[in-house]
Amino acid sequence: HYRDVALRWKITNKLATEKNLTIFREVLNLDYGTFGVANEKTVYPIGFHDQRTPRADMEIGTYKNGLEYHQQQKFFMAWPWAERIMMWSGFSYTNIDQGPPGCEHGQRKCAPLRVYDEAGEVSCMDTPTAAPLGEAEAQSRRWVCEHRWAGVAGLVGFRKACRGLPMHILSINGNSTGRLAFKVGGGCLVALVKGTNLKTPQGYGHLGDWNMKGLATGLPAGRYCDVAQLAVRFDHSVTSCSREVVIDEDGEVSSGAVLEGDLLAIYTGARLTDGQEKPKRLRGEP
Repeated sequence: HYRDVALRWKITNKLATEKNLTIFREVLNLDYGTFGVANEKTVYPIGFHDQRTPRADMEIGTYKNGLEYHQQQKFFMAWPWAERIMMWSGFSYTNIDQGPPGCEHGQRKCAPLRVYDEAGEVSCMDTPTAAPLGEAEAQSRRWVCEHRWAGVAGLVGFRKACRGLPMHILSINGNSTGRLAFKVGGGCLVALVKGTNLKTPQGYGHLGDWNMKGLATGLPAGRYCDVAQLAVRFDHSVTSCSREVVIDEDGEVSSGAVLEGDLLAIYTGARLTDGQEKPKRLRGEP
C-alpha cells in the first residue's frame, strides 16, 4: 500500500490551524490525501519520523503540540472514511537528529532507556491536557508513547465497529461555533470541540466545554461509555466510565459533555449496564 502523508496535513489544518470556525465541519468533507491515490490502496499515517520539529508548531502534528495533536489522532481513529491508518508512537527530543532516550550525540555505542522500569511500570509521558505541551516536557528526553495516551486504546473497538459505515453531520441547536457532531451508521456517534493554542492564539479564545443535552442522535436509549477517554479497550464487565453519555428514549442526549479541545466517541457496543448482563444489540447495530 502507498503511504500517504498528505491526509494528516489536511486534518491538522482543519482541526488546528484554520481560524475560520464557520468551516470547522469541512474536515468531514476530506475524501483524499494525495490526489489520484485510491483510499483502498493507501495507508494513512498520523505521524512519521521525518516530520519532526524542534519546537511545537501547530502546522505540523507532533507530541509537542499536546492536546491539539491528541485530538487529531483521536479524530483519525474515529473518522470512518480512511480504510487504513497508521498510528505513531515515539520519544521526546530536543533536536530532530536525536535518537531514543539514552542515545545522545557523540556516543559510539548506546543502549536506549527501557520503556518499562524496574517495577514493570511503563515510563511514558502522561496524556496531555493543554496545547502545546509545556516547554520542559516538550524538550525532555523520554519515551512519549502516544499510542498509550488515554482514548487511543478505547477507540480501537469503536473503529472496528464503525469504520466504513455511512456518515452524516448532526444538527446542533444553539451555539455550534467550533463544535461538530456526526453519526456513523446507526449506532456510532462522534462529537468534538475545537481547542485553543496557548502559544499561537487563533483569535477566538476559549470555546469552553460543550454540554450536549438535547442533541438529537437517533441512537438507541442507554448509558454509553465515552471510549475516547479510555486508556484500555472497553470491557463489558465495567459498570461505569470516567465520562458517560445518556441517551433517552427519543434518541436525544439527556446528559453528556465534550471538553474543549477534545473528542467524544460512543457506540452501541459500549453501552453500560449494572454488570449483570450485556445490553441487547439491535439488528444491524455495530
